[in-house]
Amino acid sequence: PTPPPPLLALYSSLTMAASAMRLLALALVVFASSAFTPLTARRSVVKYDKSKPVPADAVDRALEAAILAPCHFLSEPWRFYTCGAETKAKLCGLNEDKRAMFEGVPEWLIVTWCSEHDDGSKLSLEDHAAAACATQNFMLSLAADGIGSKWMTGALGAAPEDVLAAVGANDGEKLLGAIWYGYPDKALSPDNKSPPRKMGLAGTRTDLP
Repeated sequence: PTPPPPLLALYSSLTMAASAMRLLALALVVFASSAFTPLTARRSVVKYDKSKPVPADAVDRALEAAILAPCHFLSEPWRFYTCGAETKAKLCGLNEDKRAMFEGVPEWLIVTWCSEHDDGSKLSLEDHAAAACATQNFMLSLAADGIGSKWMTGALGAAPEDVLAAVGANDGEKLLGAIWYGYPDKALSPDNKSPPRKMGLAGTRTDLP
């Protein structure tokens, strides 16, 4: 016998609800698997597409992610200098041999760190490590938006004090690095080639009893 219309309607509603739940579960699985994509897709990028400006909200998100880095007793040792056209011109002028390369970079962020503790002390080293974590957070957040980056230090070929002077850093701040960023010529992907690790996981992992 054919079920009464109310039961048919209920059955139809339950079937649709079950399908919706399955789709939601699938979406959650996809989201969970893609949540770590920036970790595996981030690469050091040197070639950028300067025709695509980096959205200000993407930079704000990345900086908000940066300050979520762990730091002991909330010392917040990081300092960030977002660079406008005038400051970028100063930075590009610090190494004439690399000016062409520097001018091909869409955006620069100068990261410094400071500590109230003696250089080389345990807490000073923790402040340095916290600022490095913040910098990685910044780059990973950019990667989540498809924006490439590169952490530059000695390869700038410029004295740290000259970089600090170019951004007007305060006394006591030390240069952590210049972060180049912008949309890459080649889209970020976990499949993009990365430099092979010399030691790899096998050479750096110890399983203890």
